[in-house]
Amino acid sequence: MISLDSLQGHWQRDWIKAPGFEDHTTQVHWMQAGALFADLRIPATRPDVAAVSCLGHLPQSALAELLAAEGFAGHITVQNSQCTWHRDVNWHGVPGQPDTGMMSFSDAGLIEDGVHADYRELWQAVPLRKPVGQRVRWGQMTGILIANDEVFLLGIGPAPQGTTERLLADLAEEKADPGALHALFESEYVMGVWDGALGLAQLSTNPLREGQTVLERAGGFTWHASSFEGMQAARPLESY
Repeated sequence: MISLDSLQGHWQRDWIKAPGFEDHTTQVHWMQAGALFADLRIPATRPDVAAVSCLGHLPQSALAELLAAEGFAGHITVQNSQCTWHRDVNWHGVPGQPDTGMMSFSDAGLIEDGVHADYRELWQAVPLRKPVGQRVRWGQMTGILIANDEVFLLGIGPAPQGTTERLLADLAEEKADPGALHALFESEYVMGVWDGALGLAQLSTNPLREGQTVLERAGGFTWHASSFEGMQAARPLESY
């Protein structure tokens, strides 16, 4: 029987399989601390951003490619080995259906079978000293920070509203509203490591952030945010 205690720590996905679909290459990381979780999913192929200093300088076709990534965070409930991920924040807006999986252990690892969709995922435990989860906020943005003394995963953004379906369609026609893009990319879903007091991004929905300082810890946490236009701002995060 799977319990909440069974799921604590850091999980990395090996693959997902569904009718007519398989993915073995997307980098998927899920960190669980108590009932709180954060999840980051970055495709193997992303646009080249080496020549730009901010996302606002990318063509809209490249931004559409970046939106193939996913990020969400919130809390889970587990009953009779069935796990539901309640997405308090979700980069792509309101999910179309509950995110629920039937969990089980096998010789291969942790198996997740979809309840409301036909899929199977294989997860592997990543060695990790016990992480701590906390709810954080800045202004109207809220999120989840999962961290220990070595690593962290942060998901922060506005409360989910609508979906990104229309925005993706507009990007395909190179006519997406800059204001909508600014609002979307203000959210951040990022995993990284601590270098002393500085949290350095290793994987992010914004590839320009990778290798950069995104968090700072000194008594509390400060989020070094970066806007769609590349403006930098230090934002003290409040725990609640």
